[in-house]
Amino acid sequence: MASGKLSAAAKRVGLTQSAVSHALKRLREIFGDDLFIRTPRGVQPTPRARALRGPLAEALRLIGGAVRPPRFDPESSERVFRIAASDYETALFAPRLLRTDAAIASSRFVFRTLIRREAIDALNAGDIDLLLGYTWKKGEACDAATLYEEDYLVVAKKQHPAVMKRLTLARYTRHGHVLVSPGGSLHGIVDKALADLGRTRRVIVAVPYFFAALATVARTELIATLPNRIARCHAANFGLTTCLPPIPIRSFPVQMVWSKRFGHDPALTWLRDKIQAAAKLPK
Repeated sequence: MASGKLSAAAKRVGLTQSAVSHALKRLREIFGDDLFIRTPRGVQPTPRARALRGPLAEALRLIGGAVRPPRFDPESSERVFRIAASDYETALFAPRLLRTDAAIASSRFVFRTLIRREAIDALNAGDIDLLLGYTWKKGEACDAATLYEEDYLVVAKKQHPAVMKRLTLARYTRHGHVLVSPGGSLHGIVDKALADLGRTRRVIVAVPYFFAALATVARTELIATLPNRIARCHAANFGLTTCLPPIPIRSFPVQMVWSKRFGHDPALTWLRDKIQAAAKLPK
């Protein structure tokens, strides 16, 4: 009806003209009407076909809406995005996310302190939209993308004897340490690196949050070895200085992880793009 020609209709729907002719024959039998009459200028609809045009157009619109991916408009949507992260990723990405054009969106963001298995379970259950951090085992139901590789810095008071001169391995192991350990262990990746050299350090206290480690270092004579970006961003706020650790420590990937079930959700695609952009902002 829109094209007036069987050949044009066939091209539009990806069929041969013969297939469309056979389909039209079946429709004529179903409706008991010729539906289209051949003329020198193509085919013309019968009154019965004209009467069907409105209802069928609405039906096709509804079907198209059901199978076509919905669009996401960040400036009008009031979607609440829920992101799982430790306080390190939250402190880094929350302000950076709002420095991108995500700041003009009507959407809102909720960061939750979920990590590792608990966070993966929440992703699979649909309780959160995205996980930021380093996850060893994400499972087959999730996809992941690496945002950047992270290394370490040592933080201490500006006049701390460990950093007044070059931080040697002897000075590093002589002083007490603060360890960030959500699980409550007194051993971490630094201790593994030291063990490879046949050395140990004195971990005086383990805290579950990076900001708690910064606050503890600021008010004691302890030192801490923290991820580079949180040390650079926030050490000065606590009156601390930073320096390179005296031993090589394996870097780790900071990733974003999402459920494959919602991988094509336009809103979550938008969120992942904003997180990628935030990760590229200067340290």
